[in-house]
Order: sequence, then structure tokens, then C-alpha cells
Amino acid sequence: MIDWEAYRLVLSIARCGRMSEAGRELGVTQSTMFRRLADLEAKLGRPLFHRDQGAYTPNEDGLRLVAAAENMEQNAAEALRQVTGLDQKLRGRVTIAASEVLTSFFLARHVAAIGQAHKGLEVSLLAGNQTLSLANLEADIAIRPQRPNDGALFGRKLATIRWAVYAPEGTADLASDMPAGRIGFLGDTFVERIVQSQNTHTPDRAAQFFSNSLVLSASLAASTKSEAFLPVILGEQWPGLVRHSDPITHDFSELWIVCHNDMRKNAKVRVVFDALIEAARADRALFEGTPSVPQ
Repeated sequence: MIDWEAYRLVLSIARCGRMSEAGRELGVTQSTMFRRLADLEAKLGRPLFHRDQGAYTPNEDGLRLVAAAENMEQNAAEALRQVTGLDQKLRGRVTIAASEVLTSFFLARHVAAIGQAHKGLEVSLLAGNQTLSLANLEADIAIRPQRPNDGALFGRKLATIRWAVYAPEGTADLASDMPAGRIGFLGDTFVERIVQSQNTHTPDRAAQFFSNSLVLSASLAASTKSEAFLPVILGEQWPGLVRHSDPITHDFSELWIVCHNDMRKNAKVRVVFDALIEAARADRALFEGTPSVPQ
């Protein structure tokens, strides 16, 4: 008989693939991870992982434990959601996951009003493009650039995201001070595909500088007198940048706010959920831009 901590150990190693990363996830040292796995395998009388130059892949026996651990994790998360989903107290923490751009240029401007209206709430913002699990309560609310296709999620369209070409103020007026080039994007396939479409709008601009962050792209554009293809909500708010194109709609133009179905009746989650919908309505011009470039 093995306990839940042993299942967590196997699950973490399987997901992370390396002892050092699994140890950080569980909050223990790498040596402790080695010892615990060795003790578990000795207790079971068989190995649970294939080892290959520091990489750990579960074998057939390990996969059985991983599957059992995932079932236990899902059952525990479901029970927790059902219990907390009925909470009608407007206090405690609400965690919102969104991209770096949205956390910095949308959420950060509106959470103060939510906090003022509901003094008992703590609002945590998680910035990044990774998809956190709402089922496992890694976040209570997520803002994502596509309609949810998971029946376990409850969502509402938040806004329409449009993009445009931005460059430092003044570079479009003087022939001797034209943008030096454009900012390329690397790292995130989804964002990179959108940014690459800039070629159809500025075909004569070669990419000289590259970044893996849209916020960094805006900073680079301002510093290097280059053009950058940015979400309007970012470009319109970045000091010194002006728009050089009409707003452009891409294939993933819908922005959705989602939570788990079990959490939609939770009072603190729902009050934040609804407040962000109203905030997005107030920011419609920032998300979509005006129809034509200012002269």
C-alpha cells in the first residue's frame, strides 16, 4: 500500500521528466527526490521509470501509477470545486490567468476598482501564455484568445482583439527618420504566426530586431525606431508609439473569459468575472482601435 505522496512523486516526475524540475514543483531537493523514488521502487520491487541521461520516462508499471494518480487528482479537484463553488462569501483570493499584455495593460488598470468595491477580496494575476488548469484550480478565471470548446468550462466573449503596426512618434513624417526596420517575434507559435502577417502590411521592412515578448517588442520599437506589429491595447498605451496602419483582425480575434462550470456560482469568482466583462466593454476602443489611422 502506498500513500498519496508517493503517487504525487510519480506524477510529478512523469510530468516534468527530470528530477530537478519535479523537485522544484514539490518543494524538495533533488537528492530527496532520488531517495524517495528509490525507496518507492524498492518497496514495490520493480522500477517505475526508464532513465536516459537524466530524463525520466514512466515504464508500463509507472504509467499505471501515473493514471491512478491523475484519477485521484481529478477526483480531489472535483470535490474541491463542488465545495468551494457554492461559497457565497465575498472574501478570499481570486486568481486570474492571462497573457503578459492583458495582465499589464488591461487587468492591472481595473483590479483596483474591484478591490475598492470588495475589500475582502485578494486578486492574484498570473501573467504568461501557458494554459493553466481551471479544473485543478490553478486559476479561478482565465482570459484566452479563443472560444472554449471544453463543456466543463463556462465562458463569455470579452472583446475583439485587433492588431496594428506601431512605430515611434515622428518616424512617419520625416523621410530621413523613417523606421529602421521591424521587430520580429520568436518563441510562441501562435503569436509568431500573427506577427508574421505584418509582412503583408509592411512588405518593404526587414526584421532587424527580434523578441519573444510583445511587451519587449513595444519597448524595442520605441528604442530602435522600428515598426512592431502589436495588439492595439498594447500599442495605444505604450509611451511614444503611434499607429501606422488600420486595425487588423486575425483568425483568433475573439477574446474569451472563462471559469469552470463548478465555480460559476461561487460569489467571489462571479463578482470578478462580471466586473471584468464590464471593464472590457469600457475598454472597447483600446481593444479594437479606431477605423482609420490618425493624420
